[in-house]
Amino acid sequence: MRIPQQQLRRPGTVTVEATVVVLALLIIILGMLDLGLAVFQYHVVSEAARQGARLAIVHGQMAPSGWNGGSWGTTTINKSANTTGTPIVDEIKPLLVGLDLTQTTIKAEWLDGSNAPENRVRVTVSTTYQPCVTFIFGNTSINLSASSTMPIAH
Repeated sequence: MRIPQQQLRRPGTVTVEATVVVLALLIIILGMLDLGLAVFQYHVVSEAARQGARLAIVHGQMAPSGWNGGSWGTTTINKSANTTGTPIVDEIKPLLVGLDLTQTTIKAEWLDGSNAPENRVRVTVSTTYQPCVTFIFGNTSINLSASSTMPIAH
């Protein structure tokens, strides 16, 4: 079998082409992993907001005033997730797996001004996500926020 002369004159072509293809593939894979981490953190934020709203509707006006070191009232709560002493923040904090608690805020608001049955409560959880692969997504942080609104059960 005879090798064509054109292939003999370009000895580094395969190496250069392989390098370009592997580099592009690695960038795509790293970008997908980074985007997957952002989606995971958004899921955590969304689930924490849903569970926080559920806790607030179950602890409506029947909640004891000193429950877990505080009260479930009608005052809007807007706290950092790394604080303690607020019942709803203390209950949501264990759900925030993988998030930076100093960058995460929890806001609970009673939309109708009362914690009586059929009134609404909204819980919003917000955090920022800093992409790991900054040369793809830039050096900006992404705001992740989710809220859940439910009627108070009792």
